[in-house]
Amino acid sequence: MGSLGYAPVAPLVQSYRDGFELTKTFQQNAAQNLKMFILTSPGERIMEPQFGLGINKTLFEVNTQEVREDIKMRIFEGVAEYLPYIRIFSIDMSAASDVNSIFSIFIRISFSTTVVDKPQTLKIAL
Repeated sequence: MGSLGYAPVAPLVQSYRDGFELTKTFQQNAAQNLKMFILTSPGERIMEPQFGLGINKTLFEVNTQEVREDIKMRIFEGVAEYLPYIRIFSIDMSAASDVNSIFSIFIRISFSTTVVDKPQTLKIAL
């Protein structure tokens, strides 16, 4: 029996049925693609040298409103160009409440896709 799915789940997990675990729904695949866009730096992806948010460049900046607004703007622009099937409703970013975590950013993105109009949320802690 052949593999049924969209793409390998990241990080890779072995699966008896598929060889590697695969995303099984379009929504799951879209959430993974959005996460990969945020965590990828420009120049990392072969054949798409501008793909990626490059969030690692902002990880050691102080978590200010200006930094968060810049990240939001870059997410909206990158998704419009590279993931046009994703419709973002909101991007909420917050700082850690712990004084020792002033360099932490929590990102919560509410979105749906043009294929399946079912709202979902992606949460990333950096």
